[in-house]
Amino acid sequence: MGGDGSELAPARGLLAESTGWLLNGAAREVTSELEEVLKGDDLRWRDYGVLGVLEASGPLSQQEIGRRLAVDRSTMVHIIDVLEQRGLVARGRDRADRRAYSIELTDAGRALLVEVLHPVTAAVHDRVIGRLTREDRAHLNRILAKLAGGA
Repeated sequence: MGGDGSELAPARGLLAESTGWLLNGAAREVTSELEEVLKGDDLRWRDYGVLGVLEASGPLSQQEIGRRLAVDRSTMVHIIDVLEQRGLVARGRDRADRRAYSIELTDAGRALLVEVLHPVTAAVHDRVIGRLTREDRAHLNRILAKLAGGA
């Protein structure tokens, strides 16, 4: 090993043509920037995900939120605890299953999303993904939705 980095050159070439690696790299860049801007509101990317899911879907069980965000059960409990302590979500009994809790976005959570979080996350997306034309971005979103199992 010469220490000049040349031993890494073949791997860079292979990785540069790896769709999975490139997707992961783009996701890391977006997530890293989002974590940085959300830190100012003492939030993490997953916290924003929970709030966004509740905004889009209405009240859901912790298990369903975790399933939609691919977050394990114990991590989901911690996230909900923190968001509840901050008054951004509220736990209530699920009307369909009184043994389960339903998580719902509070007025404070909705206001934080609309007034702060959506604008700052949109700015991050524009910085990172804004390098693409509007058409390329729409095309990428369609492709990613297919890969993610969506419509």
